[in-house]
Amino acid sequence: MPVPQQRDPDLTRERLTAWLSARLPGATDLRTRVEVPEGLGFSNETLLVDAVWEENGTARARRLVVRVAPTRYQVLPGSRLAEEYRVLSALRDTDVPVPGVLGFEPDPGPLGAAFLAMDRVSGWVPPDLPSYHRPGGPLAALAGPERAAVWWAGVEVLHRVHRLDVTELGLDGLRDSPHGPGGLTRQLDHYETHLDHFGGGTPVTADALRLLRDGLPPEPAAPSLLWGDARLGNLLLDGVAPAAVLDWEMVFLGPGEADLAWYLYFDRHLSEGVGVPRLPGLPGRAETVHRYEELSGRSVAHHLDWFEVFAGFRFALIAARVGRLLVEHGLVADAADVPLARNAERLLARTLTALS
Repeated sequence: MPVPQQRDPDLTRERLTAWLSARLPGATDLRTRVEVPEGLGFSNETLLVDAVWEENGTARARRLVVRVAPTRYQVLPGSRLAEEYRVLSALRDTDVPVPGVLGFEPDPGPLGAAFLAMDRVSGWVPPDLPSYHRPGGPLAALAGPERAAVWWAGVEVLHRVHRLDVTELGLDGLRDSPHGPGGLTRQLDHYETHLDHFGGGTPVTADALRLLRDGLPPEPAAPSLLWGDARLGNLLLDGVAPAAVLDWEMVFLGPGEADLAWYLYFDRHLSEGVGVPRLPGLPGRAETVHRYEELSGRSVAHHLDWFEVFAGFRFALIAARVGRLLVEHGLVADAADVPLARNAERLLARTLTALS
């Protein structure tokens, strides 16, 4: 269920045109068209911008996505657009495909909140809503080998991200991020500290947190850059090849298993969690773990159950926050009416039961 966005299109266009003028030196006769979608998910507000201008007698054009920090529907405890800007900028010259970035604006003056402007990349995305496992969707329309290719593309992206040198990228500062601190212990501390933001937690999330505290795996000597929200729904595709890795608002530094487990767990949510069979042709958990181990050159299976509980714990809190927001803003009468939160909690409970 997307949340509504309320914004004056003309005023938004006027202010964005002025902002772009300062960042496109040499541009004359700059004109913009701004599309304000009615609803695009639960996180940052998204604006679609087409800019055309003249530069030294040559016609120029640029298609942009502008992500505005949330002011009403804030799912996570704080905006991370500034960090996303640094990550996207750092990844520009790597083999991880990301949108080019035009700039980050911390001043809330122009649009009412900080915002990030990036290039709009063409492609398609396996949807979360309705689940990409359901018949009739773009992933279901592919033949079995093509579906597998899409899945493996996501696993390859994980490997590409995780093998990068954080220090060489200039991203060591993420270790001390106030909204996504590095390391597993500090991640658990972060979510526990912000339990009230997510609705206070439930007996199920409390059980998960105890298990996570009691069974904490060893931290890697050299933590990897983690995508954070690593799922097919954040992978823009050109055919079956990755075109852009999107949505870095859960980025942190830690072991690659955290991303791999989130990738597996979110797929499980979109199948078992919503009562839909997985699409034939998509590789399963064992195959996926084996492929990731081949790519990374190390074993990850030993603690993967822990990391899947870690994924389920965070996802259940985020889903509960979404339900709470929908109630607070009058979009539903009760959080119990939000399938996302209900399904996330039930899946976490089943995951814990299987480990007991």
